[in-house]
Amino acid sequence: MTTRGRSCFVKLTVLAVFVIFMLLLLLSSLHSRDLDLRQHLETDVERALRAKLLSPLAHPSETIEEPLDEELERQLEHELPEVDYGFWTHYAKPQKYRKNNTCARYPDPLELQLHNTYWQTFTNANVTFRLYAAYMDMRRGVKLPLGVVRILATANQIKSEFPPTHCQLWYAGHKEPVMTQVSEFLSVWIYDWGHVPLLSYPHLLSCPVPKTLFHATPRIVSLVSKSCDSATNSLRVHYDRSPVANVTVKPSSSSRLQVNSSSQTYSKSSSIASPSATSISNATVKLNFGVCVKAFDFPYVDLSARLIEWFELQRLLGATRIYAYIYDVHPAVQRVLDYYQRIDFLELRPLTMANGMPRLRHYQHQLLQHRRLIKRLNELIPYNDCFYRNMYRHDYMLNVDIDEVIMPLGTLNSWQDVIDVDEIETKRRCPNGHVSLCFINTYFSKVVPEAQNHEQLEADQLYVLQHTLRYRNYSLPNRATKCFHNTRFSVTLHNHFTLKWLPGGCMQRTLSTQLAQMQHYREPDQKYELSDLVEDRSVWKYATELRAAVENAWLHLNDVQEQDTNVEDQNTLEELPEQETALEQAQEQHQVLEQTHTANATN
Repeated sequence: MTTRGRSCFVKLTVLAVFVIFMLLLLLSSLHSRDLDLRQHLETDVERALRAKLLSPLAHPSETIEEPLDEELERQLEHELPEVDYGFWTHYAKPQKYRKNNTCARYPDPLELQLHNTYWQTFTNANVTFRLYAAYMDMRRGVKLPLGVVRILATANQIKSEFPPTHCQLWYAGHKEPVMTQVSEFLSVWIYDWGHVPLLSYPHLLSCPVPKTLFHATPRIVSLVSKSCDSATNSLRVHYDRSPVANVTVKPSSSSRLQVNSSSQTYSKSSSIASPSATSISNATVKLNFGVCVKAFDFPYVDLSARLIEWFELQRLLGATRIYAYIYDVHPAVQRVLDYYQRIDFLELRPLTMANGMPRLRHYQHQLLQHRRLIKRLNELIPYNDCFYRNMYRHDYMLNVDIDEVIMPLGTLNSWQDVIDVDEIETKRRCPNGHVSLCFINTYFSKVVPEAQNHEQLEADQLYVLQHTLRYRNYSLPNRATKCFHNTRFSVTLHNHFTLKWLPGGCMQRTLSTQLAQMQHYREPDQKYELSDLVEDRSVWKYATELRAAVENAWLHLNDVQEQDTNVEDQNTLEELPEQETALEQAQEQHQVLEQTHTANATN
């Protein structure tokens, strides 16, 4: 290599080394800057999480103490309301409650097969049951003279035979369980409405009570495949005959809760009085009405104004108490529900799905919106649970949604008035009474008529007073209907009908639209013209009382400054895909009528 060539090679080598050095320097600088950026770009979630993790150290006085025995027992029963920890702690455990050392041991609460929080699993042969709750049924029409324990559950089959299943009845004061066999597996769903293998289909199981135990009711029931098996499920048996106080709240800025219990009259030993719409503060009435609402699923929409209005209207019409279930709701809606629980007008129960879908806000909402069969199956659980928990406390139970109102018409002002006026016709048709009294559906459009006077202008904050245009044509009888279910007779309930009932009652009857109608605040399924709408201001007879009651509720909620809630949110209720399609309604009408005719013939 020549001297000149050697010199060029050296220069190129030096240049290459210099370039590599500069690249390394640049990379080092970028890496250092990236670390700085990562430190400065910590997300709000990370900061919040870190603050939450460090908060016990920052505030040692806020540490959570383990509850003492009695408080722990209360907390456990709050978490799992169907498990009777008190009975286990104070009786079953110290008494070693069992048949013998090798047979039928009382189930330890820590060994239960829990499922999705509020359910318990029982497997027998190839059938998987999810057990929800149990109730004592001592009504006169029960074929067994001493009644049965009803168990509300789901099974992963429908229209198939069930394997023999045994009941272990656990009584206070006994040393051994009482063994019986499940006498009936009643489906609460009709096969032809829709069926997919292995879904959770609601059923009502019956455990007969032995004749020798006519003075006592069981505290707990367990299901087993063989009578001597040790159960891994345990349900407290509900038998609540306590009256519900007639709660009224007088509208004033400084009003306090008024509980009228001294002037109650009772229509039967287990019934209580309900407020009359004509004089809700001092009246005494013969009948009382409980209202059941399926699980709320409104995670994103603030429907608090609509909900308050609906609660207060139910009270004016004659509801003694409302029983509702909850999946997930907007925080503002939760505040409203908390208020009505505080004044003892609402009993609210959390609910999960029998098929095990987790109670996750977004996922669960999507499932309920897009899996209609699963949704419909799960709705039957709260309707039937509500009925059986409260059938001794009310004369009639009503299953409705929060966009539905049973409206007395003409001079009738309350549900009591409707029943009283119809009593002669009912006794003529059926001396013992109908299993259900049903009302024809009519749709109220979201179209708002132009205000005609100052009084109507004042109604702009109350939805039902604004929306008084209804579709001219009523729905066909038995389609989209809602009913008062007679607690003396009903056995299994659909959201529209009593599916099966005890002997003695007559088939459900639809009342005339001269007496009452079921006002459904949503758009009709079929297209219509404005000329198809007629004005119906039946609700306006409650306008003064309703305005005062709603205002009073807002004052108690300390939300006066937020009364102008988002109108768009309040209207959203109409657009939520909660309702059945016309095809579903027609199918249900056909199948339910066929089922009820069959049941009527059987009875």
